Amino acid sequence: MLGNKDANYVVRQGDCISSIAHRHGLFWEKVWNHPENAELKKQRKDPNILFPGDSVFVPEREQKEYSAATESRNRFRRKGVPAKFKVCLAINDEPLANKRYRMCINGKWQTGTTDGGGFVEAPITPDAKSAKIMVEQPEGTSWMVFEFKFGSVDPIDTEEGIRERLINMGYDAQTDLAAALRAFQRKEGLPETGKIDDATTAKVREKFGQ
Repeated sequence: MLGNKDANYVVRQGDCISSIAHRHGLFWEKVWNHPENAELKKQRKDPNILFPGDSVFVPEREQKEYSAATESRNRFRRKGVPAKFKVCLAINDEPLANKRYRMCINGKWQTGTTDGGGFVEAPITPDAKSAKIMVEQPEGTSWMVFEFKFGSVDPIDTEEGIRERLINMGYDAQTDLAAALRAFQRKEGLPETGKIDDATTAKVREKFGQ
């Protein structure tokens, strides 16, 4: 845990810039855009995906004073919270469009309908760890369940990052990454090398979303 002075924070699994900044009372932009984090920003590119062991510079929190009338009620609102969670729900690459769903984040349930592309979007606090989405099946008697863990996917420029994304997309990359890569490349019309290259990485990012 950091104090009130500038310091470096070592990333743990599940951390992202939003959660680190939130924990230390800062806006995520103040941390991500700080000159001391320029190299990290260049390497990772996405503030929501860090690698365990990354070093994040956390600047000192600034104190601000505001004038307010005495003997009256004053309201101050913190900006920048919550963040947003957006995901496309699909089965065999077919989006679950215009489907009723129930979603639980941090123990709170909400209901809604997926859009025409199968997307669900909802506000979340930066310290949220997981979500469960239940989508009503056509007959209306049962529900498909999707579960998500926030901050559990490593950066896409690492082997583990590629492996985790392929697993999430339904490929058996846990036991044989090369075979999973070839299957993905075959499906997406890429050369079947079984290796991680720029074209494959770009297509994985496009299909997975990050």
